[in-house]
Amino acid sequence: MADCAPDVYRIGVLSVHGEKNDTMNQWLPTAEYLSTNIPNTTFEVIPLDYDEVTLAIANEDIEFFYVNPMVYVEMARLHGAGRIATFQPTWNNSSYTGLGGVIFTRSDRDDINSLQDLKGASFMAVSENSFGGFLVPMGELKNSGIDHKKDLGELTFGQTHDKVVLSVINGDVDAGSVRTGALEKMVLEGSIDIKDIKVLDQNEYVDYPLLVSTDLYPDWMFGKVASTPETISNKVSIALLSMPPDSNAAIALDSTGWSVPASYSPADNLMKDLRVSLYVDYGKVPPAQLLVQYWYILVLVIMLFVIVEVHSRLKLEKAKKARLEESNDLKDLFTDIMRHDLMNPVHVIKGFSDVLYSKETDIEKKESLKIIIEQTDHLIAMIGSASKLAKLESNTDVEFEVQDIGNILWMVADSFSLAFAEKDMKLDFRSCGEYPSHVNNIIEDVFSNLISNALKYSPRGSTVKIEVLDEGDSWKIMVTDEGDGIPDGIKPHVFERFKRADKKGIKGSGLGLAIAKRIVEIHNGSLGIEDNPSGSGSVFWVMLKKA
Repeated sequence: MADCAPDVYRIGVLSVHGEKNDTMNQWLPTAEYLSTNIPNTTFEVIPLDYDEVTLAIANEDIEFFYVNPMVYVEMARLHGAGRIATFQPTWNNSSYTGLGGVIFTRSDRDDINSLQDLKGASFMAVSENSFGGFLVPMGELKNSGIDHKKDLGELTFGQTHDKVVLSVINGDVDAGSVRTGALEKMVLEGSIDIKDIKVLDQNEYVDYPLLVSTDLYPDWMFGKVASTPETISNKVSIALLSMPPDSNAAIALDSTGWSVPASYSPADNLMKDLRVSLYVDYGKVPPAQLLVQYWYILVLVIMLFVIVEVHSRLKLEKAKKARLEESNDLKDLFTDIMRHDLMNPVHVIKGFSDVLYSKETDIEKKESLKIIIEQTDHLIAMIGSASKLAKLESNTDVEFEVQDIGNILWMVADSFSLAFAEKDMKLDFRSCGEYPSHVNNIIEDVFSNLISNALKYSPRGSTVKIEVLDEGDSWKIMVTDEGDGIPDGIKPHVFERFKRADKKGIKGSGLGLAIAKRIVEIHNGSLGIEDNPSGSGSVFWVMLKKA
């Protein structure tokens, strides 16, 4: 892709089941709409199958794309693709939210009445790359204790929703699955009678008009490749979110337009749970690591004999620990009481201030009330942070489990995507495999604090970079910003309570980094800061032991 933004922008559209002509006809009005509403631009539609669209995104042969949630998660994790808008479908002239799967059999199959009855049955899904027509239904089967690879009699793929439905009705297979809306579409076309269908474990959701057997997930995603400039991405986002529901573009797509991009972490978790796509080997322990764990167990067995010899010493330590825990419990109780008694009057002050602000017409008085509200918000944040830090100081009994640091980072970073877009900033994070570590979920607070600080202290249009480096027996997580940096004289104190660089207009309690440091210490890791070697700014890093 050229350094300067081209006049022509390409949209790669995932075309399912080889229906590229239909895809082109549906998307040409959207391309014309974007070309008309964004001056000096021309948008082209390129229908692509699954392999073609993933290659085009990886090689950055296109600027934008429209894909299902599974493809988006793959491209976001592997190639830094970003979200722009989520598809907003319509049914009977009303919009609805959510994508799911329908698991069904013939209505006269008295032997199949629930998902549990599918064990040993022949089953047809759409395709392995179909999110709603395969992945979501298989997740629902797993939640019901059915492994689709082992418990189904035979699993085949029809490649189209229509073929799956007709194969079930004709008795070629015992049951099948399609995405939500497929059955209703065939009924509308007159190709099936809904009376011939029995939906298994049917769910009902408020304001959701379609038959569904599963949880609901975000719909298809309009996104951008990593190198697409933020300037054109923001213009496309505004144009899509402003698309009138009665426009030719919306009507051609059977939609009411587009909504703000949803969080696709549920899709990411589903893929991980089913071990598909980039998670095929997720959770598998390499032979070398298995050997290390085996010798570790042997060491533990030897240590049991040592424990027997020092039993009396342990009893003494246990008594000391009990007294310490009692002291910590009292400290936690005191902290909770203080937090409760402080929060109540503060919330009262804020409530009255908000009411007075909304009713006040005098500009000078309104400005004074605004200052009171801002300072009250600051006080609430500081009380909450102080309470959290106090509990962490006394907490020595935290449970850990093996988790992928990269996945946690990705979900935390994903939650800041809109905030970065508002400052026209780029978040550069590309995952290269898995980074297993023994952590507790509170580690998310560390990553969230570092990314939030980088966002606060960086200028508009700059880039925040996240990296995970292999440092032997540890992972080094680095968050690099392009802000003003931190003077050498202040660096040793930034992790102390109520210490931070003088940044006027930046909100915060002054406890965020102190909390982050304590959480890292609980994980037996380390936290530090250094100058950005590539220019202005800082690099905050965290060291966590490998699992």
